[in-house]
Parts: sequence; C-alpha cells; structure tokens
Amino acid sequence: MSRGEAVGIDSDPQKGKNTELRMANIEFFDRTMMEAMSLLAESRRYLTDKAEAESQKMDLEQGLANSMETMRLVARLTQVLAWLLTHRAVHAGEMSIAEATEPDRRLGGRDLCTKDSSEAAKTLPDELQSLLARSHSLYLRIARLDDQATARAETISKVSGGPRPN
Repeated sequence: MSRGEAVGIDSDPQKGKNTELRMANIEFFDRTMMEAMSLLAESRRYLTDKAEAESQKMDLEQGLANSMETMRLVARLTQVLAWLLTHRAVHAGEMSIAEATEPDRRLGGRDLCTKDSSEAAKTLPDELQSLLARSHSLYLRIARLDDQATARAETISKVSGGPRPN
C-alpha cells in the first residue's frame, strides 16, 4: 500500500471523496455516540442521586408529571442507544443497512419520545428540564437519521432489483 492510499489519497478523485465522506460520517457517528453516552451517564447520576429527594418535595400532580417525564427521558435514551449500537454494527460491516432498517430495528417509541413536553416540564427541577430538552433534541436528530437510513436502504434495494428484506 502506498502512503497516499494509507491516508485516503488516490489517483481516482471520486474514491478520495468517498473516503473523506466515510471518515466524516464515522466522526459524526462517534461524536453522536459520545453525546448519547454522556447524556446517559448524566441522567443516571441525576436519577440515582437527586431525583428521589426532589420528587418527595412535590405535590401529587407534580410528582406524576415528574414520573412521566422521567420515563420519557429513559425511553428516549434507551431507543437512541439501541439505534446507535445497531448502526455501529453497520459501520463495522457486521450488519447490512437493509438489516438495520428492518421495522424491529428502527428507532422506536416515536409517539412517546417525539412529544415536546417542555411546557409541561416547567414546574419540574431545572436539571431534569435540561436532561429532557437535550434528550429530545438528540432523539429528533436520530429520528431524522433513521428516516434517512431507511430511505437509503429502500433506494439500494430498488437499484439492486431485489426485494427489501422484511
């Protein structure tokens, strides 16, 4: 292998562009995975260290809202991490994009997780509000990626002439 090939430089400019695009995608994916893991760790610390004490100070209605929004936070993070791990397998060549976009592997929980509850969460602790807002933003980004991946898999299936696996 020549030095040029080792760093992604090739005499074929299209191949070089594909390599650069793949590297940019991997970097974006890695940053998104790190963001999700960081948000998960921060959420765990909050739920373990503070949530119980804060919920005991709330009246019944606020306590129910707190519980519901905490479940929404956990659902978002669970769905996002499952999707990211599935697509990490695609990047590693362990799974095809068609397999990763089968209905049971797509991003789940959209009805619950896409709902913007920032108005209802205004009475909740500031730290929980921040976690909810950031998890919502992350979930929406992953939902867009999920839609794009599914469209790409369908395009590949049409181009290859084969049926898309169900």
